[in-house]
Amino acid sequence: MHRKVSTFRMTEVATSAGKPPRPKKSEITRAAILDAAAYVLRSKGYALARLGDIAKRARTQPSSIYYYFESREAIVAEVLRIANERTNATVLDGLRAVPETAGAREKITAVMTAHLTLVLSGDPYTSAHIRIFAQLPPKMRNHFIKVMDENSDVWRTLFEEARQQGVIRQDINLSVLRLQVLGMLNWSIEWYIPGAMTPEEIALQAATILFDGAGAR
Repeated sequence: MHRKVSTFRMTEVATSAGKPPRPKKSEITRAAILDAAAYVLRSKGYALARLGDIAKRARTQPSSIYYYFESREAIVAEVLRIANERTNATVLDGLRAVPETAGAREKITAVMTAHLTLVLSGDPYTSAHIRIFAQLPPKMRNHFIKVMDENSDVWRTLFEEARQQGVIRQDINLSVLRLQVLGMLNWSIEWYIPGAMTPEEIALQAATILFDGAGAR
């Protein structure tokens, strides 16, 4: 299989002039194939995403795709890998944006806002991941369940911190809570209509419901 090149964040190697080298034509083509694949997967789903559709959008020939990827499944796996990498980086950036001395509620609100903003940004990789995940073959799906579980360490830490601070009740199962919150954030892509509320406003509302409840006091 052709050497992998990250399309999310190409490694910048300093030259003698202090500037990164221009990406090679092969790297540009590979990135275009992945961008096209993310768009097609988001639009058509896993089963209906054809190599011909991907090649047409990437402005290349279907046969040329095999120079970069050994199969359609390899393309799908790389799209999912990039989506998970992008989501994890976004959540960590959101956490870094608040002071380390902030309380658990503020930190959780920050990562919820970062995650939801990415989900509702129209990013094709993130959208493709949400659209096709339930449609994946079991082996691939199980692999990425493990990847997402590993990336959830930041959420586990924050929810445990919230419980220690008395923000979350002791009798709440934190795994169930974490999965419910992430499910709510991810599936907002199905009902969100731009204009009524911003992603930040929705995230703040969701955090308020999470910590304070929706019932009248």
